[in-house]
Amino acid sequence: MTLYYPVILKKLAHTYRAEFCDLDGCYGEGKDMEDALDDARNEGISYILSELDSDALLPPHSDVEEISLEKGEQVVMLALVLPREENWNWLG
Repeated sequence: MTLYYPVILKKLAHTYRAEFCDLDGCYGEGKDMEDALDDARNEGISYILSELDSDALLPPHSDVEEISLEKGEQVVMLALVLPREENWNWLG
């Protein structure tokens, strides 16, 4: 299963940060944008799997056009590919 969530990409002093708009406190960092997105993808998958394990509802994703950005930031829709689990009854 693949879920898509927007992340805000920004340059920090010596690294890049990719912060999820809808997954509270979830982000990735790296030496370049690609590393930051890869780290964010791994963190996002862990976040979603943790939510599923606790039977929490998954947060809906924000509409990209409604996300306000500061100078130098950009929005990227990040694909989170989740492994199929037998106990995910809500998948049908």
